[in-house]
Amino acid sequence: MDPLGRLKSSSSSLNRSFLSRTLTRHDENAEGSHNAKGPLGLNTLYVPADTTIADLVFVHGLGGGSRSTWTKNGEPSLYWPEAWLPNDPGFRDVRIHSFGYNSNWEKESSLNIHDFSKSLLASIHDCPAIPRGADSPLVFVGHSMGGLVIKRAYILAQQKDHYATTAGRIQAIYFLATPHRGADLAQLLTKILNVTSGERPFVTDLHRNSLATQSINDEFPQYSQDIQLFSFYETLPTSYGVGKSLVVDKDLAVLNYVNERTAYLNANHRDVCKYASQNDPNYRTVRNALASTIETFRTRHTVSKRDIDREQRRRLDSCLRITDAPEDDFMDVDSIRMTGSCKWLLQKEKFLDWRDSANTQLYWISAKPATGKTIVSGKVVNHLRDLNRDCAFYFFKYGDKSKSNIQSFLLSVAWQMAFMHKEILHVVLAICEQDENLSQANYRTIWRKLFLEGLLKARPVRPQYWVIDGLDECRNNSDLVPLLLKVVECCTVRILLTSRDRFESHRQCEHPRVHVISEAIAPEDTRSDIVLYLRANMNHLPFKDQEDREVMFDRILHKSAGCFLWVKLILQELGRVHTSAEISQVLEDVPSDMNELYSRILNGMSAAPYGKVLSRAILVWTVCSARPLTTEELFHALQIDIKDSIDSVERSIASSCSQLVYVDSHSRVQMIHQTARDYLLQADVHPEFGIDKHIGHKRLALTCLQYLNGNEMKGPRHRKLSFTNLVKERCPFVAYASLSLFDHVSHVDATDEEVLSALAKFMSLSNVLSWIEYIARSSDLTRLTQAGKILRSFLHKRLKKLSPLGKDVALLNSWATDLLRLVTKFGKDLLSSPSSIFHLIPPFCPPESAPRKNFAASARGMAVLGLSATEWDDCASTIFEPHEQFQSLACSEKSFAIGTFSGNVVLYNAETCQETQTLYHWEPVRLLLFDNSARFLVAAGAKMIRIWDLINNQQVWETKTSQLCMSLAISEGDEFLLGAFKDNNLVVWDLSSGTLRDSSNWTEDLEGQQAHTFRRPIAAAFCMDSKLLAVVYRGQDILLWDLERDALYDTYNKMAGASPMLGRRAADSGAIALVFNRAPGANLLAAAYSDGDLVLFNTSDGYIKALTTANAHTLASSSDGRTLASGDGSGKLQIFDFETLKLLYCIHSTEYGIKELQFSGDNLQVLDIRGSHCRIWDPVALVRQDAEDETSDVVSLSTAPQEIPVVLDDDTPLITALTCHGADELIFCGKDDGSIHLYESKSGRHVQKLLSHAEGVSITTLFLDEESGTLSSADSSSRIMVHRLVRQSKGWDVPMVVFDHRVGVSVNQVLSNRGSTRLLVSSTTSDSLWSTSTDKCETIRTIHKDDRSAHKWTTHPTHKDQLLLFAGNVAHLYDWLTLSRLTGNEGILLEGSVLPDLIIQSITPCFNGSTIATAFKEPLGKRAKSKLLLWNSSDFNVQATHSVPVPRYHFLSNQVQVLIGSDGQKLVFLHSSGWVCSVDAQATGLEHFIRHFFFPADWLSTDSPLIIKITRRSDVIFAKRDEIAIIRRGLETSERGSDGGIGKSSLLSDTRTLSLRVPEDSR
Repeated sequence: MDPLGRLKSSSSSLNRSFLSRTLTRHDENAEGSHNAKGPLGLNTLYVPADTTIADLVFVHGLGGGSRSTWTKNGEPSLYWPEAWLPNDPGFRDVRIHSFGYNSNWEKESSLNIHDFSKSLLASIHDCPAIPRGADSPLVFVGHSMGGLVIKRAYILAQQKDHYATTAGRIQAIYFLATPHRGADLAQLLTKILNVTSGERPFVTDLHRNSLATQSINDEFPQYSQDIQLFSFYETLPTSYGVGKSLVVDKDLAVLNYVNERTAYLNANHRDVCKYASQNDPNYRTVRNALASTIETFRTRHTVSKRDIDREQRRRLDSCLRITDAPEDDFMDVDSIRMTGSCKWLLQKEKFLDWRDSANTQLYWISAKPATGKTIVSGKVVNHLRDLNRDCAFYFFKYGDKSKSNIQSFLLSVAWQMAFMHKEILHVVLAICEQDENLSQANYRTIWRKLFLEGLLKARPVRPQYWVIDGLDECRNNSDLVPLLLKVVECCTVRILLTSRDRFESHRQCEHPRVHVISEAIAPEDTRSDIVLYLRANMNHLPFKDQEDREVMFDRILHKSAGCFLWVKLILQELGRVHTSAEISQVLEDVPSDMNELYSRILNGMSAAPYGKVLSRAILVWTVCSARPLTTEELFHALQIDIKDSIDSVERSIASSCSQLVYVDSHSRVQMIHQTARDYLLQADVHPEFGIDKHIGHKRLALTCLQYLNGNEMKGPRHRKLSFTNLVKERCPFVAYASLSLFDHVSHVDATDEEVLSALAKFMSLSNVLSWIEYIARSSDLTRLTQAGKILRSFLHKRLKKLSPLGKDVALLNSWATDLLRLVTKFGKDLLSSPSSIFHLIPPFCPPESAPRKNFAASARGMAVLGLSATEWDDCASTIFEPHEQFQSLACSEKSFAIGTFSGNVVLYNAETCQETQTLYHWEPVRLLLFDNSARFLVAAGAKMIRIWDLINNQQVWETKTSQLCMSLAISEGDEFLLGAFKDNNLVVWDLSSGTLRDSSNWTEDLEGQQAHTFRRPIAAAFCMDSKLLAVVYRGQDILLWDLERDALYDTYNKMAGASPMLGRRAADSGAIALVFNRAPGANLLAAAYSDGDLVLFNTSDGYIKALTTANAHTLASSSDGRTLASGDGSGKLQIFDFETLKLLYCIHSTEYGIKELQFSGDNLQVLDIRGSHCRIWDPVALVRQDAEDETSDVVSLSTAPQEIPVVLDDDTPLITALTCHGADELIFCGKDDGSIHLYESKSGRHVQKLLSHAEGVSITTLFLDEESGTLSSADSSSRIMVHRLVRQSKGWDVPMVVFDHRVGVSVNQVLSNRGSTRLLVSSTTSDSLWSTSTDKCETIRTIHKDDRSAHKWTTHPTHKDQLLLFAGNVAHLYDWLTLSRLTGNEGILLEGSVLPDLIIQSITPCFNGSTIATAFKEPLGKRAKSKLLLWNSSDFNVQATHSVPVPRYHFLSNQVQVLIGSDGQKLVFLHSSGWVCSVDAQATGLEHFIRHFFFPADWLSTDSPLIIKITRRSDVIFAKRDEIAIIRRGLETSERGSDGGIGKSSLLSDTRTLSLRVPEDSR
């Protein structure tokens, strides 16, 4: 017993004889006293058998003991730290200790609190039960003076390096009636003890405001800010003699710190730490608080259990982009669960079988809304943890977009599994390192890469459990079920999930090898839980007597019908009344139907005299928000919305709408239930609070726009920007407004002028660039893509009712395309440098685009000149594989697949066009087909058909074929695969197993000449809706076969339609391609004929419905059947209205003939393959009317078909060679038609055609000698010409041909010396030097090649009379006048990493001739990666024998794609990332690497060599097909490191601490 309490209970006066007897008694039994009180030092009471999650240390107070203080009446079974806690599941993994020290106030002592604290620290540090190096959290529980001992020990640990580890482990302290500022009774005790001899310093330390307590209270706050503090104070007085009082008053027992939680105990000073039973309310209070703290540590998974250090945790969070710990959701759920609830589930045989069975199973629990499914899920998680089982969980929330998708679920489960298992952690990190953007991929890619190829291959020793709540609230939940079944099938994972719907509704997903337990929650199951809830929450209600209470109890229980939400709301309602009669009236009036109850609540809110405007605003925001807003976000949103200030969101909710809205533990504002949201969205349910969906979303959209149009989102005012300037401090609402704006726009009425004007204002300000930058920093560019599509859809809906004219509409129409193009053209670079949207990207946009018109008009900023295109073309993206030939194409909603000649099947994300997966068919892939669910992909070649399960990333089956398959189809329900073959056979397989189900020849029943006619088909098409197969034979009518009757349906002739003359030859031409309309019930067949006609047949009556000319070789139908696309051999793509064959759009492109066409899954894009290219087109004509408006006679945006010449015509010559005239700022371009043209280097404007070689031959080489004005050129026919240039008043002339010679073999290089008296011609067989200084040109010397490797010549940068030759890994010097070799036979050896098999690509003198830059490449084709090496020019002299690359430029060696050139001061190159970069003569490494700007992705997607040069003015020239693009002042733009170094940048590391330096705007 603590003597501060004992003194009051046993002493009524200062009677000496009484005190003497007491002291004598204790002296005589001193040795036995410690045994009764408990041993001294640190005593370990319990050590977990498995991992230890925390250490719990109990410290007694004055006169107490390590055992007696915590034991009621000395009964060993009531020693709760030892008898109760180890058997409590909440403390199963906690190491428990009790510390004893000699605080006997009845005996003289020289010790004080400081001494006891040092002993406590040393005991913990040296305790054998606590392993050295352990880092499990330490939790202290101190009674009375024990709390002061703990505080002083914590201060000492913080101050002593020796105890630094221990200090870091201390994370929580519980104080039970601790006198933080001393106690008055201690002074009384001192007076009594003064009667006897001897000192007791520790008692003096307890005096009110003693030096000891003051010192502790001065130092403790500065160290304790980051730990949890709990102070419990006594409320009952301790009796003594003739009086009673509190020993430690509340003001002395609490600290009043910010991080302190306080609570009272219904006990006196003695009994706050000892309890009669585990049901004692005081024990439950202390126990629950301790368990909560321990659970926090447990769920944080300290490294002692999870073996994950902080760096691994950081990497894991970063890789999977987990920003909110999954544990938070569980804690939210578990915190509201009543103790003792949900036990009914744990007693069910099915549950026990699922939990303990040796076989993994899926336990599917279904129930009606609001019946407590989420609480059940939380209970299961808690139960499994109590059993020390490995459990991952996920709570789907429909109202939160971030928690209602499969991607988030998969990432969260992977995160939890990695946290529980070190081997899985390593797997996850390894996979994410290979694909750093995996967390942003679609769920199929995440499932394949992270689970199928990673997690599911791991084999944890222990069984694993997944608990998934609210499957019905998951978007695309039917897609998730097969994944879960796969997990159960192949792993030791037991899955429990809850859902409103039963498993039977997902029978199509049933897996024969997985046992599914289906259980429905019945009202009688939850009855006991509702009883618990009512018992705990009805005490405060007024009742006449206990009988009245029971009557009311039964009435509520009966009306609840198992609905928890109804019970919760009715108790809130009852909490507002004050008499038993009023309770009866409420129960009489309140309906048991939820909708009627919601109506009653709204009526009550309507009757409130104040706050209705704010209440309605809160409801609108909570119901219509794309995700739950935090109170901070909502605080700012509401003030913008209602244009008024508010004091507190929490108080506003509590006072006005708490029955419908609540704030969760993470300060997020939530609807109380999904049923409440559904009810409020019925706009007519209440005149004041009913919410019209369109109006609600408009309100939120306008609020977001008002914020985005404000000062916080203004773009930078000047062009000298730093990273810190760009990342402004913005209010918390910025995230929601930026990321969710267009979620609301998609629900707004398209005719709304207010929204249109607000959008236009936003898109016209630089704020829109800040918005784009913000989204790019969030690394989710799909937001921009979605915004563009939503904007486009918004405008086309508007077009059906209003005029398309107006500046606002034109601006938004431009941005609808601009947003899509920003992602496909600049996405990668926008992610790596978000600030580039301000000044680097707009100049590359077309002149008529909004970014270029509005934000790239600076007179001193970077400018892109010379290109004729004023608008974006319709090509959204291009996929280019130079070493492949594309053969086949298929599209689904989320992805598309390309089959190649090499046998690969490559899948791409439909949104971003990024590669996601590669499959191997091992032969040319002629056909590809997705099934209806996009789970399976079928590939067919000449010899084999294979089918893959894309979700599980595995081949399902394969079968050999003896004939070529012409067409594939999958039956409704994805049961069967059908194939039509060249031998007139129709084959049917079981889709899931590959079993051959049927085979028939559709010509075998045809007689005589008819059968002979239909011998070898050339094409076929299926229509599974009409059960028809259409087959094309060369020169014959089209045959239609009835798949259901297995009989001839009809034959179609292009002149008459259905033809009774079976087997008749077509009158003039036969069909070559055909496609059925894919819309259900359409009954339309389009056929392309060899004479160019396109015919539309109605298969229901056999008539020709429409006919036009298309010259089509391939056809495709959109999935909605509204649009038909055709492609021809010349590269022209046409789009028609399918029902009328009215031409909607035409795209001219001459790069190869179109091999195949497909519509994207959303029908807004057309994909084609031709050669090594796949292009994705998104013409405006594909945005068609909504289905309900199909009666409209408007079929496209324009009244006439639009023809877009995306790529110039066949006779448009392409640039093949380029050189610059620096003095006159001219560019000479050779083209593939043999002509040479002149362009201005200032503007890129075409000046004139200078001359021409023979027509149709390509110019391969140009060399200009500015001193003599001589232009040397070579063409692909090996002809070399040299012309003298003369400038005239109206342009340039070439009056004189100095040299004209045909070598006879391919010419590699032509160059002349200064003054052009010598001409060097380098061919594949020899190098010849010609004299061009006389009227008659003659050969001076020829060097014939033997086995010399590829080589390149240049004039020596410092010795102009010498030629420098690089060949393999050797260099030589030659005399320019005689071509005599000046170096020895061995030449100058190029040392370092130059390999003999590398090919010299270019030689560029730089840094005023002091250095020579050489680019080598591997012999892999035109686009092989370059290797850049720089050499000192002085190393190349006649006496030199070797040269070593300049070391300080080694970092550039493998990073250069194209060596662009030098302006004398800096060397400019195209980095492999697509950025134009430079390095100067003072470069010392990565810190001096400058990046300037980047080219759009499609500029670099070409199968031709990139031609990029630099002018003397430091402008960059890019040859873009037949035009010259001039990037002016581009090299004046640079990114610099924050430390003053330049260019380390994100090209080489993942840092973004960069600043953007752009020339100042002259304005």
